Amino acid sequence: MKIAANISLLFGELPLLARFAAARDAGFDGVEIQYPYDESPGALARSARDAAMPVLLMNAPIIPGAHPAGFAARPELRGEFQAQLPMVCEYANALDVRFVHVLAGRCAAAAERERCQDTYVENLLAAATALAGRQVLIEALNPVDVPNYLIDSCSAAQAILARCAGHAGLQFDVYHVARMGLDPCVEFARLLRVIRHIQFADAPGRHEPGSGKIAFEPFLETLRAARYAGWLSAEYVPSAATAAGLRWLQRWRELSP
Repeated sequence: MKIAANISLLFGELPLLARFAAARDAGFDGVEIQYPYDESPGALARSARDAAMPVLLMNAPIIPGAHPAGFAARPELRGEFQAQLPMVCEYANALDVRFVHVLAGRCAAAAERERCQDTYVENLLAAATALAGRQVLIEALNPVDVPNYLIDSCSAAQAILARCAGHAGLQFDVYHVARMGLDPCVEFARLLRVIRHIQFADAPGRHEPGSGKIAFEPFLETLRAARYAGWLSAEYVPSAATAAGLRWLQRWRELSP
């Protein structure tokens, strides 16, 4: 089992390009980046190569302010989504990422939900075609932290994935599942067939493991029993300096398969 650091959130004490080496030195196996677009693809690729750190995942762009939770499901922005795909491909290819998470965005009106779902499926399939050889992911975000997000439950994610017919997979986030009031162990087992990647943070607070109420040891045992061979990614907001909150990492090494 390999553990990655989301360097958009971890090691924020350092410039982004310096966080690759910091993650390596802290004992992580790779990194993911939420939004790499403020740096050039070449500079990011060099930093990753120099640190010998694979870049596992990145997100498709959002529109800060107007659409901070993404816009791939917004019918009125279909053209903008299509127009950004060449840039997404450029970064994904430069960084050789395995996964690209495409955020749906919000849909507050029940009357437009079906149209937003149709748009999301259309854009996910377009992204899968453009990113051939890489896996497009979706994620269910909890309605407490992200009100009106289109994919606000595991069942909503399953419905979208069924329509994508294997061209997209699930990014399973332990934090969001727990914030939905669900048992991550039960949901992981139920959704295993479509899970391609796992992220985690403790809840409440979205800080490092051990800061909240999630029982991670049973979850790791569930992964072991299922022979999960994918990645786990630390996507949390450190409660203090990143290095001060990494005691969990060695413990997980001892517990992981």
